[in-house]
Amino acid sequence: MAEKKMEKNNFSTLSRPRRLPAQIAIQISKKIREGVFPPGSKLPSEARIAVEFGVSRTAVREAIASLRQDGYVETQQGKGAFVSPDFEFKAFKIDSKELATLEDLRAVMELRIEMQVGGAAMAARRRSHEQLCELMGVLEKMKQTIDAEKDFFELEAQFHRVVAEATHNKHYCDFIQFLSHRIRTSLAFETPEISKGSRAAGKILREYEEIYEAIRLGDPDKARRAAWYHILRSASRLGLRGLQGWEESRMTLIGDSYIPTCAEPDPNPGTPKLVVPRGACDCHAHILGPRSRYPYTPHRSYTPPDASLTSYKEVLSALGLERAVIVQPSVYGTDNRATLDAIRQGGENFRAVVVVDENIDVKEMERMHEMGARGVRINLLFKSGIEVSDVKKLAEKIAPFGWHLQMLVDVSEFSDLDTLAKLPVDVVFDHMGHMPASLGVDHPGFKKMLRILEGGRAWVKVSGAYRISGCTMPPYEDTGAFARKIIETNPDRVVWATDWPHPCINVPMPKDADLLDLLAQWAPDEEIRNKILVTNPARLYEFGPLL
Repeated sequence: MAEKKMEKNNFSTLSRPRRLPAQIAIQISKKIREGVFPPGSKLPSEARIAVEFGVSRTAVREAIASLRQDGYVETQQGKGAFVSPDFEFKAFKIDSKELATLEDLRAVMELRIEMQVGGAAMAARRRSHEQLCELMGVLEKMKQTIDAEKDFFELEAQFHRVVAEATHNKHYCDFIQFLSHRIRTSLAFETPEISKGSRAAGKILREYEEIYEAIRLGDPDKARRAAWYHILRSASRLGLRGLQGWEESRMTLIGDSYIPTCAEPDPNPGTPKLVVPRGACDCHAHILGPRSRYPYTPHRSYTPPDASLTSYKEVLSALGLERAVIVQPSVYGTDNRATLDAIRQGGENFRAVVVVDENIDVKEMERMHEMGARGVRINLLFKSGIEVSDVKKLAEKIAPFGWHLQMLVDVSEFSDLDTLAKLPVDVVFDHMGHMPASLGVDHPGFKKMLRILEGGRAWVKVSGAYRISGCTMPPYEDTGAFARKIIETNPDRVVWATDWPHPCINVPMPKDADLLDLLAQWAPDEEIRNKILVTNPARLYEFGPLL
């Protein structure tokens, strides 16, 4: 194939501070990506490139060697250099030798803030006890190094490596390992700041301690914030103010600016094939609005349409259900007025699960108990104002009332499942553990949940199949194995629910009758099904005897 005409290349004039071969390689690779030199085409000869750039042929040869190493070109003995047919799939590369200016470092720091903030959150969910011990060991060595007035950037790189391993994501680990040498460059640039005294080093150490503490608590939101603060402060120490336009004073929760709107529930719930027994209960539904009377928190993850008690009662009637549990949705935070007003209007066949913080007044809890509250929800998937670090404190607070903790977590991501069995209250897992069905029933997180269920310290709601399924329509075939496994493990601690009005789902809106009919498939034995619909809810939510 003929080589490209030099007059069409329009290479830029080289600047002398950067190595000439590197500049030549950058410009040629740019022309390759732009299609000036298409795959398979021959590059101009060394002599012609040397003339174009005004450099020696030695500099050109070094540039071509670099392009070959990066996968852009292939050389053929006696014929010249050709653009690789598959150069688009070349290995990703950041050359630490090229990090010569603050702007070069800015690019790496921006990459770090995008990758490592999310990595810290993953580590908070998935870290093992052994990895926590390893992180603590690194922190102890950092303290000793500070006392010896030495820099510790090698230990910083080790800390980042252990956090990456704690994500248990192979591809993330591989990428961070690749990035680690470039991270070390930016850490080394911070060394003069550290060497100014133990005070500066102490500040950096505290940043790592904050990341560790968030990961130890298993709190992904705190881990994000701690990692975000650390990288921004790190950038500031390098003289990079306003990284990505962010200053510490402007920090907020990631994603606050976008609040999606949810679809409305199907106004026709349908007619189920399954005939339910007297006293059957829907153990998970939400009452929403009117928004003018019950405003949503500005820090919500979604905006639902109004879903009134009147509309919900029509669903209950269509399905033949007599009892219901209204669960506080995340959009209200700790403002439980809409939920409590709904159960007050609903009467003795309604119960509530509320959202409170650790500072809740005992008298307020007594009032809510009298109204029908029987549990506290901790929602770690949607912003609700409650975080995982609140679990133990809340458990101790509600234990005297006999309430339970209702957990909306992804059991494949939540690293502290075993600790839930040690709480002084029962735990209720929403929506079959909210784990993607694609992970299978043998996933360690799902098996841990089953062990807690088998031990009699937990309950599980067989609900929300559309939230974990890879299918878009009932019967959500890939979720059946999960529901059957849960029921088989301990049928005395399983309840069922509609999850009406099905807020924030990314599949077509289901008919509630179809969701009820799923239970007949999951629990074909009528006696077990009656436990799930009547007996178990009566025990868990303390419903009175049927009249």
